[in-house]
Amino acid sequence: MWHASVLLAAGLMSVALAAHAQAPITGDWDGSLKVPAGIEIPLILHLTETGATLDSPDQNAAGVAATLSRNGDAVVVEVPSSKARFTATLSADGQSLAGTFAQGGMNLPARFSRRAPGAAAPQRDRPQTPRPPFPYANQEVSFVGGGGAVLAGTLSRPPGAGPFPAAVMIAGSGPQNRDETVAGHQIFAVIADRLTRAGIAVLRYDKRGVGASKGSYAQATGADFTADAEAAEAFLRGQPGIAKDRIGLIGHSEGAEIAPVVAERDPHIAFVVLLSTPAISGVETIVSQQRAIQLASGVPAAAVEAQSGVERRLLDQVRAAPDEASARTAAERVLTESGMPAEAAAAQAKAVASPWFREFLDDDPAPALRKLRQPVLVVAGSKDLQVLPDLNLPVIRAALADNKNAKIVELDGLNHLLQPATTGTPQEYGTIAISVAPAALDLIADWVVARAR
Repeated sequence: MWHASVLLAAGLMSVALAAHAQAPITGDWDGSLKVPAGIEIPLILHLTETGATLDSPDQNAAGVAATLSRNGDAVVVEVPSSKARFTATLSADGQSLAGTFAQGGMNLPARFSRRAPGAAAPQRDRPQTPRPPFPYANQEVSFVGGGGAVLAGTLSRPPGAGPFPAAVMIAGSGPQNRDETVAGHQIFAVIADRLTRAGIAVLRYDKRGVGASKGSYAQATGADFTADAEAAEAFLRGQPGIAKDRIGLIGHSEGAEIAPVVAERDPHIAFVVLLSTPAISGVETIVSQQRAIQLASGVPAAAVEAQSGVERRLLDQVRAAPDEASARTAAERVLTESGMPAEAAAAQAKAVASPWFREFLDDDPAPALRKLRQPVLVVAGSKDLQVLPDLNLPVIRAALADNKNAKIVELDGLNHLLQPATTGTPQEYGTIAISVAPAALDLIADWVVARAR
């Protein structure tokens, strides 16, 4: 799910480092930011004597434009968009940068080490990522989505002639690829691998404008993504070797909002799996997740309350605006008045004025949930800070009260990605080796196999 700008929010950062002709600073620098809960967020600086770019691998941010300056061994990194400042010292041998990252009343230690020339960037361990050879076939496919957008994906088929029960996977918000890759975790690839090994064919696809899919992601709305999911199901239904009466939907986060809408419109859908499912309004989802993430990240309560007030004013202004241009102007005004630098405010205003975001603010998932008649499995993590279970599960239980084939499970200790978590914050996602907790994989696979047969 989308969440408001927090520590090192991807796409809203710029970095200022200052340069001085002493020990050379040009090169790639690998480092991390230690946040209060003991989490380390990996960062990469690509420095020259006159400029820089920044990568945040866990947040899928690469090549963020930056400028560089320095005074002898003293190096300062400014992050205007998040009101952060990294004050560091270059070591005598020119191999490390160490200092303090100040933001939101916190002073956090951060350190970068020079990477050896030609060496590869550090990689997180992802032991669950499926790797060949596979005991099933992966077929590259394409189909026409809503409005004529050509979508590309992968159809995984169990061995044999079939016909096989099947599922369409519907990704969460953001420019997600077919594997729903987050912080190096290929969430959908992991789930699809488990299901296909259990005899279920699985179709997953890149969102429009992402990966090999065509169309515009930036101008798409939830209605467009719903039309794409419907097109994916129709395409799968027409494939040879697929049991047409045993096709289901598996949605994660925003995809779990879309799946009930598709199922309501098509009674032939055999089953629905909803992972980390939002059930409250878009406005409440954004405000609640921002508060929860900031508090869990160690931001002082007073600062959290102040930011929540700004966030509500921002969302109210965007909702009230008659069109995208007006929403952008209003949002930029609220953000600059809150003290955000002009460049950062313009970037965030553009994001919140987008067609998808404005539609999302008024979104209410509960009516579609109430209309679900197919067997449905809802899986939530108790440490989900993006779709808080305490706020969403009561609404889901009430909405599905009349569905005798509904199963709702809250798994203890899991986050929004259904990983075993300590804090549940998005900053933690990349630090966890497990992509999907085995308990969640077992629950999903066992339930789908039982319903599909």
